[in-house]
Amino acid sequence: MSSELPTSFASDKFSFETALMSLFSGPPENAESDFLKVFTPTSTMRADDKKFDFAAFVAQNRRVRELKPKVSIKVTQFLRDGRQFADMHESTTELLDGTLMEAETFMFGEVAEDGRLAWIVETVRHIKRDPIVDAIRLGK
Repeated sequence: MSSELPTSFASDKFSFETALMSLFSGPPENAESDFLKVFTPTSTMRADDKKFDFAAFVAQNRRVRELKPKVSIKVTQFLRDGRQFADMHESTTELLDGTLMEAETFMFGEVAEDGRLAWIVETVRHIKRDPIVDAIRLGK
């Protein structure tokens, strides 16, 4: 596997944060190759009430990348026990029109033998934004 990410990226919160950020950067046509650096081709994801296999997960990410958002992720908690891991991270997404979306995500999963993620389950709590505060932050 040729990858800029070490296969031990799921060993601490800083390398895990870097891996998560890599999923939201890059052109849409590179989504699958970028995902293969982090996930096995048989990986699955459940996000709240939605379930994805690898192909559907990549397709969803490709659509997100086409919107060209600015995404920042901050891992605030990271735990690893054998192959199992859990993390809590905060994210801010800025769309092209300046709209800001914030979320807090609780993620659990398993690391495959090769160091990539075998599956993840996450719950996302979307944080309601105040448009006046957003306008001040964006200088509008």
